[in-house]
Amino acid sequence: MENLVIDIYKRSPEELKKNSSGRLRKSGYIPGVVYGLKNEPLNIKVEAKKFKDLIKGKGASGYIFDLRLKDDEKAKKISVLLKDFQKEPISREFSHLDFIRIKMEQEVTITIPIILENEDKAIGVKEEGGVIQHNLKEVEISCLPRDIPENIVVDVANLKIGELMRVSDLVASENIKVLSNPEEVVVSLSYATELKEEEEEVAEEDVIEEEPEVIKKEKAEKEEKE
Repeated sequence: MENLVIDIYKRSPEELKKNSSGRLRKSGYIPGVVYGLKNEPLNIKVEAKKFKDLIKGKGASGYIFDLRLKDDEKAKKISVLLKDFQKEPISREFSHLDFIRIKMEQEVTITIPIILENEDKAIGVKEEGGVIQHNLKEVEISCLPRDIPENIVVDVANLKIGELMRVSDLVASENIKVLSNPEEVVVSLSYATELKEEEEEVAEEDVIEEEPEVIKKEKAEKEEKE
């Protein structure tokens, strides 16, 4: 998988002051930090439009970024993974980026998406009228940076009613170690009525859990009136 190259800039002391992140975002930058490999954390900013254009159609997780420090043209590129990010609750724009330094010869632990294939062709859907439930959408793996896949694809064409696939059923290359719980269910197939009943049971449990608080409140109000 090809590394994604992007320019970064050091944040000035003024840009590190309290409440400065909002002003930085308004000026078209995303604040961030680069850390790891026993180096001092580097407070940076990235041009928001360039970052969004770079990851468009790819997603941000699972890709290796080569960061070019524009303040120092002689500096070497920094190879990193996007360890974490935050987004604005309403606009869903990136508000902060956390990059972790990596060495290409050292294994890294990362979470990648699980993609279902042939959902509409599954035996349980096409011939038995069932419904597919995608229970686990991401899986944690460990491998060398150059071996990081974009995703793991699960072919559900042969899945029948009542059958499921677990993490232990995932097919990954020999260079990749799957770290997630092998017993965790990735995908299952059941009758639509069964799925509806499960959802109703979950809803009922939520109501039951909330009832004691409601009763407690009503009791308190009654005591106040007395």
